[in-house]
Amino acid sequence: MDAPLLRPLLRKIPCRRFKDGRFADIGDDVATEIRVRLRVAGIGEKELLAAPFDATPLVLGHALLEMLGDGRVPAVARANGFSFDLDVFPDKRGEANPALPRPVSAAALLGLVTRFIAAPGLWDGTGCFHRAALYDGWTDTFVATAEDIGRHNCLDRLAGQGLLQAFLPPELILFLSCRVTASMMEKALRAGIRMVVSRSAVTGAAYDAAVAAGVTLVGFARDAEARFTVFTDTAGRVTA
Repeated sequence: MDAPLLRPLLRKIPCRRFKDGRFADIGDDVATEIRVRLRVAGIGEKELLAAPFDATPLVLGHALLEMLGDGRVPAVARANGFSFDLDVFPDKRGEANPALPRPVSAAALLGLVTRFIAAPGLWDGTGCFHRAALYDGWTDTFVATAEDIGRHNCLDRLAGQGLLQAFLPPELILFLSCRVTASMMEKALRAGIRMVVSRSAVTGAAYDAAVAAGVTLVGFARDAEARFTVFTDTAGRVTA
């Protein structure tokens, strides 16, 4: 079980804001970060900085994507607060369906972006949090949503939720609030993701990695402006 919330997600600090040509003393909310420690049997230790909640999927996903090779998955052996010991087991999840994720029309994609961004969460309270989610076209549901201060933590959390909820990320569409950088794309590829939709920009290295892996990559997905840019889609997953 996760430790209870040890401190508030946000705290108000005094500061000075310059606006309309003058300074004013205000209080502003900042996000709280805590240290999360994980030890993977026979592999080693890591320390992560994260928002102070629900650390189990975070450590499972980080171990899966960053510390273990193919064919192995982690499981929590012991937890003490935000310190975790993980054991390693053979991966028995089976192969993902190569026909998934299903194609999605342009209009439907914009609607999904609206649902992704409009869902309540930490995204609304401060500019400190990123958001990521995995969408299942068969059930028309976002089967997992993750928020954290670090965008890479969001992908770790989604991968960990995949282990806990027994779904396969390659069969789902990944939605991101952040830029798709090379490091984000590499982590998504380690999770087996086949389609990425971001409301933000795409870097050249991320594009090259997506092309090499045959991943559908969509950026600048803005529902309010009714637009998105398909950077690569050799599988034809985005339709008219």
